[in-house]
Amino acid sequence: MTATTAPTAAEQTADVDSGTGTRHRGPTPGQVVRLVVFYLILLAILAIFITPYLFSLNASFKPLADILADKAWVPARTLSPSNYQSLFVDHQFLSFLGNTVLVTVILTIGQVIFSMMGAYAFARLRFPGREALFWLYLAMMMVPNVVTMIPLYVMMQYAHLLNTYWALFLPYVLGTPYAVFLMRQFFLTVPQSIIEAARLDGCSERRILWSVLVPLARPIITTATIIAFVFGWNNFLWPLIVTSSNDLQVMTVALANFNSSFGTQWNLILAGSMVALIPLVILFVIFQKQIVNSISLSGVNK
Repeated sequence: MTATTAPTAAEQTADVDSGTGTRHRGPTPGQVVRLVVFYLILLAILAIFITPYLFSLNASFKPLADILADKAWVPARTLSPSNYQSLFVDHQFLSFLGNTVLVTVILTIGQVIFSMMGAYAFARLRFPGREALFWLYLAMMMVPNVVTMIPLYVMMQYAHLLNTYWALFLPYVLGTPYAVFLMRQFFLTVPQSIIEAARLDGCSERRILWSVLVPLARPIITTATIIAFVFGWNNFLWPLIVTSSNDLQVMTVALANFNSSFGTQWNLILAGSMVALIPLVILFVIFQKQIVNSISLSGVNK
């Protein structure tokens, strides 16, 4: 008989891959503890951010009396859509929603197109004073929007555009410094040899931009589109001061009007806020992969 030796503790815990013959050890107790603590921290952060939205969603199904009387975490007694019905039937919220969609779409398309054109000019076209002009334009990021509102209002007044759709999107439709900077940084990472090859093939600058660079820059363009859409969707102060007609009111201004000196209609405000939140959530869920890719691509150097 041959004596057999007992396997060691390491051999007992190691799993042997029959295909490659390599040993795969399981996680150590310390690694398990760190992993559990990491996920507990993530769950705590998730709870901090998502709890206000859950409270708002719950309260949007409550009548005003229950919202004022109950705690925020007390569930609604019945999931009644009366607040949403009142919002769309009695207060013409669908009209305000349509105005918001119209202005946001025009603003977003304009910002993205003009920002791409400006970014290409600053990145690939050579002209005197290009760098100085770019940094001067980029310095506009340091100027708060409220500083430019009075000059913009005066311009709209002299152009007789107050209380029109033009006044709602015209000041923001020609691009923003942040979008131009974001796209310019990506265009600079594209090898110059690709641009020169396109020029040798007879491509014009417009063709190079739309046929060569735009397909490569889809993640960055997606991010700029989402930023412009969110800005237009949530814009409040400018629409408030340039429109006075109910027919031109956007959603944010309409929600603010539910808060008056006669009382605050929290049930309608919360229901409207949930309606306003849905498109943004859908937008992020659909394009979250492109947003992550754009963040990684924007940090790549040539």
